[in-house]
Amino acid sequence: NSLQKPKISFDKTFYDYGNVEQGGNGEVVFTVKNEGDGNLVLSSVLASCGCTVVEYSKEAIEPKQSSEIKVKYNTNIVGEIKRSITVTCNDENHPRTVLLLIGNVVLKKK
Repeated sequence: NSLQKPKISFDKTFYDYGNVEQGGNGEVVFTVKNEGDGNLVLSSVLASCGCTVVEYSKEAIEPKQSSEIKVKYNTNIVGEIKRSITVTCNDENHPRTVLLLIGNVVLKKK
């Protein structure tokens, strides 16, 4: 049935680290859900810079199933966190979604 279409949704589209210590945990997980009735395929998940590493499954997300995008920000870089991750998929209505990371990396207290 060619009428079956995927429909992407996220548990959140931005994450605020708040103040995180230098070298602290920069990991965050975004959950992607397919609320449609066709398979959802993430064709790319691109971070705005090399300081952010993303991991995601290339497997199709079946209807009513979910998958995770794992993001790891390099917290050795002190200062403001303002990064984006662009998710491209086969949902015609939402082919691109931008996930935002904000926060601040502060020097570790001695």
